Amino acid sequence: MKSRILKLAAFASCLALGASMALAFGEQTFVRTIEVQTTFVRRTATEYQRKVAERNREIFNQKITPAKKLELKKKNVRTVLIRTVPGPHTPPGAVDYMRFPLDVTESLIDDNAYEFQPPLEAGTIAQVKGLQPQFVGQ
Repeated sequence: MKSRILKLAAFASCLALGASMALAFGEQTFVRTIEVQTTFVRRTATEYQRKVAERNREIFNQKITPAKKLELKKKNVRTVLIRTVPGPHTPPGAVDYMRFPLDVTESLIDDNAYEFQPPLEAGTIAQVKGLQPQFVGQ
């Protein structure tokens, strides 16, 4: 009888712990959410930001080799973050990027500017929460 109660108590505590993680209870989860929100912000881009990003995308397309594109596809990277000018709400020290597909040369994925603080290093693959892996262009 005691072992059955002990097993039931252990099972209940495992359920409670799993529920607290799944439902994001706890102080550590709250702090982590704030960190993600302050390091990655999405805003609607201005027309000037779009034009600058498209110009930078053309430069990126001239520099990237077909071998590099193939290597990125093997790593499941389908989009490129291209740097643009800071928007009106971008704080000092942060950098805005816009997303382009790796294959298509002329179209944006969306009309959002993604603000990162600190800036991402060019030529790396960024693992951003909520987005697929992104190659960081210029």
